Amino acid sequence: MVDHPMPEERASKYENYFSASERLSLKRELSWYRGRRPRTAFTQNQIEVLENVFRVNCYPGIDIREDLARKLNLEEDRIQIWFQNRRAKLKRSHRESQFLMVKKNFNTNLLE
Repeated sequence: MVDHPMPEERASKYENYFSASERLSLKRELSWYRGRRPRTAFTQNQIEVLENVFRVNCYPGIDIREDLARKLNLEEDRIQIWFQNRRAKLKRSHRESQFLMVKKNFNTNLLE
C-alpha cells in the first residue's frame, strides 16, 4: 500500500522553488483542505422540529440527538451545536430583557 502525502506536504516540499506570490496563491488554493467547514443551512422544517424539541428539553441526550439526526438527515454533531447555539440565544435574550426591565424601572424612578 502506497502512502501518499497530503497536498500541503507536497506543496511545502517544493516551496523553495516558488516565488512568494506563487506560494501565497498555492496556499489559497489549498485552503479548502484545512480550515473551517462549510456552514450548515437548516431548512425551515428542520428548524421547526428542533425548536419543538427545544421547548420540551433544551438539553437533549445523545439518543434524542441521534434520533433527530436520522429523521432530519443531519449529522448528530450539527444538532448538538444547534442546541448549544439555541441555549446561548435564549440566555442572551433573557439577559437583554432583564436589562430593558431594569432600564425601564430606572427611568420611571427618575421621573417620580
